[in-house]
Amino acid sequence: MDERKTDLVVVGMAYFEVFVPPHQRPPAGEELFVDGIQLALGGALNSATVAAALGLHVTLCVPLGQGIVDQAVVLLTKRLGIRLEPLAASDNPAISLVFSNSSDRSFVSTSDFEVLTKVKHLPTSRWVHVPGLEEAYRLKESLTQARRDGARISVSASWSPRQLSQLVERKSPAWDLLVLNENEALAACGDVATAPQRLAVAADSVLVTLAANGVCGVLDGTMLRVPALTAQVIDPTGAGDAFCGGLIAGMLRGATPKAAVQLGTRAAARILKQTGGLVNDPSIMADLTEGALCKS
Repeated sequence: MDERKTDLVVVGMAYFEVFVPPHQRPPAGEELFVDGIQLALGGALNSATVAAALGLHVTLCVPLGQGIVDQAVVLLTKRLGIRLEPLAASDNPAISLVFSNSSDRSFVSTSDFEVLTKVKHLPTSRWVHVPGLEEAYRLKESLTQARRDGARISVSASWSPRQLSQLVERKSPAWDLLVLNENEALAACGDVATAPQRLAVAADSVLVTLAANGVCGVLDGTMLRVPALTAQVIDPTGAGDAFCGGLIAGMLRGATPKAAVQLGTRAAARILKQTGGLVNDPSIMADLTEGALCKS
């Protein structure tokens, strides 16, 4: 057992992703062969593998059963040195069909979110990250306790219209950081420019990612507008997760808010060059580690 202190706990769903190629459905009884169908693991694994590649000691808490997808998660985390804390679930609890191109993506998914409502305590860490509002609302009790115990809590919104619309109605900040993309900010409060101020009822810091237009918002009291890096885009899936992984790595390594956001944008730019948001090979992030230590 690895006894190193955990820097970051990532808790949520680990998805098996099937990237559906452009095609027309064949007639009943016929079989259509395409050049390739790409497969990946994603969800909570995305931010976890980015943060681990940037040198953090990461613990991953995800629902797992005994299915083939679950076994793949076990093998991957072992290979990458990520500590795994499985939550008992049915076999293969999270699967997504991903329809993507270089500009956007959509999903058809199944996910056993209810497993998360049974979580009462999370491993002790300096930071806890949840990659979705669906997960965060079900983890309310354990996140509240983790925050009392000294961990910082960040939530990436993900597309969840009902929960997004409820953010402006919160009575007090439940989290330290909320990250949304432009569409999520619009759904939450109808205006991107004022989103960081209006959503301060949900989190002490609020950042909005604007794709090619960079990142804006407030982080630890600092108002920021950080440009995006120019990047070849093969697939945007997981770029937001990579941003969060890089941002958290920067914050935990003592970077200023601006430098931490810049590290997040660099990590996202690397992920845009591949299909899916998983870091199978940590060397793709190796040269960014020095950036995590930047203080200015």
